[in-house]
Formats: sequence, structure tokens, C-alpha cells
Amino acid sequence: MSYSPIRLSRTKARDSAAIGGEQLRFNNVPIRPLSAIGGGIAFNVAAPFRVSLGLLPKGAAIMGAVVGVPEVFNAGTTNVVTVGTLADPDLLVEAGDVNEAAVGTTLVCHRGGGLLLADTEFFVWYTQTGAAATTGAAIIGLLYGIP
Repeated sequence: MSYSPIRLSRTKARDSAAIGGEQLRFNNVPIRPLSAIGGGIAFNVAAPFRVSLGLLPKGAAIMGAVVGVPEVFNAGTTNVVTVGTLADPDLLVEAGDVNEAAVGTTLVCHRGGGLLLADTEFFVWYTQTGAAATTGAAIIGLLYGIP
């Protein structure tokens, strides 16, 4: 068996192909990069206590959500950040997936899956109980690909 170097190339696929036009290929396999949409939310978000992260197209496959907490949330009893759709507010990130009381970044990959059957808007929610929060912020990114 002889050594075969890795080959990175560009080719032109017919426009009627699933992913037409010029393609970057790795050992003759098309590379389909991941993309992301995202946004942020703060402790003082106005009712309905959510922020749109953006619209993902039909056929997109969500790989996971990245939730960064650069400033801790300090409501008296609970602080909860969730990510999902209007129909399912915690589809991708549920209560308990993120520690809102600690600065850090969490990758949540255990929800979602499959291909979106329609263009779908995603949101981040912040809910709190007890004494009102005076600090807190989260930054969210949804990683997706178009197979």
C-alpha cells in the first residue's frame, strides 16, 4: 500500500446538483461547512421575555447550541435560559442545561436532530423567580448545516 496524500480541490458541479456551483472538496468529497445564527439576551428583557435568534431554512440540520454567560444572572430564586421555537420554547436548550449563575460557555448537542421540515424561527427566553435580577447576560449561537 502506497502513501496517498490528502487532496483539497475545487470543482464545478452542475447547477441542478443538490449543491450546485463551485464546490470545495476534500479527497473528492464535497465540504459542506457549518453555519450559525445567534443573538443575546439580558436580565432586563421586556415581555414576552424572549429574543429572536433568526430564521433557519427548511432542510437545515441543527447540530447544537452554544450558550455563553459573560455576566451571571442574579434573580432571587431561579434564573432560566431556554432556546427553542414558539411552539416548543425549550426544544434545543432546556432548564438545567446551562448554569446561569456562573460565567462560562456550554455546548448543548443532545436535542433537536433531523432536518427542519419548514422555515423555522428560533428564540431565546429568560425567566426568573424570586427577587428581580439586576445583572445577567447570555449569548447564544445555533450551529447548523445544509446537508
